[in-house]
Amino acid sequence: MKTPERDGLDTVGRRRRDRATLAKVSPLPAPEEVFADWLVSVQPNACLEAAARNQIEMIDRSAVALHPSVQQLRLLLLAVADDSVRRRQDDVSDR
Repeated sequence: MKTPERDGLDTVGRRRRDRATLAKVSPLPAPEEVFADWLVSVQPNACLEAAARNQIEMIDRSAVALHPSVQQLRLLLLAVADDSVRRRQDDVSDR
């Protein structure tokens, strides 16, 4: 009897799923909606850039990190996280 090959996801006998297949099989909420929900959930006195970096780290460790919607959410968060870097560079160049 032949044993099914593993697909790298610790599952047996399943085909490896690419981004397009993931989007069809497992639709997630729109990244913009998730981003808006995240934004209003951040504490009022919290640093948005740090909170965005924390979310990006969580996404990078998650099993759904390659899902197209999750990648779009990650880009939105990256725009917030990188904004602080851009502002610091602008402050230095203004001196």
